[in-house]
Amino acid sequence: MKNGRATQTLDEPLSDVSYVSVFTTHFLNAPAKNYGILRKLYIDLGLSLRDIVELTESAWPKTSILEAIKEGQITRPKSLEPLRQKYGVRLVRGKLISHEKEQSVIKLILKLSGEGKSQRQIAKHLNDKNIKSKAGGQWDRSVVAAIIKRESREEQA
Repeated sequence: MKNGRATQTLDEPLSDVSYVSVFTTHFLNAPAKNYGILRKLYIDLGLSLRDIVELTESAWPKTSILEAIKEGQITRPKSLEPLRQKYGVRLVRGKLISHEKEQSVIKLILKLSGEGKSQRQIAKHLNDKNIKSKAGGQWDRSVVAAIIKRESREEQA
């Protein structure tokens, strides 16, 4: 510490990355011949195609990277956690569980639909009753339609 300020010394790490990969441009001319590097960038480091293009300073065009990923069968493992949980369920400790309040809203949606109400009328009814959507906002016809479609598919299965 110098003058009340923290100073960084040369032996302190600059980041929490445990290793630094060094690439030379001539090595990156053909992504299809460099599956190992591509796998490390795409899977291990989780970089997107756009990130890889920027990292290689456009030595690899996005289409070449995509073709090499397909040819090399480089796939990211599927996440067990959906990006967005469906209306009616919550993710608790890695498991999807039923959300009772939202399930009752789904039942109301299906009941109103069974009574012949349009999806727009159902959305208006939910908004008039101050029932919040999954995101906490207003209901839209498209969300009501998706719920009705999903529930009818699940009933048939």
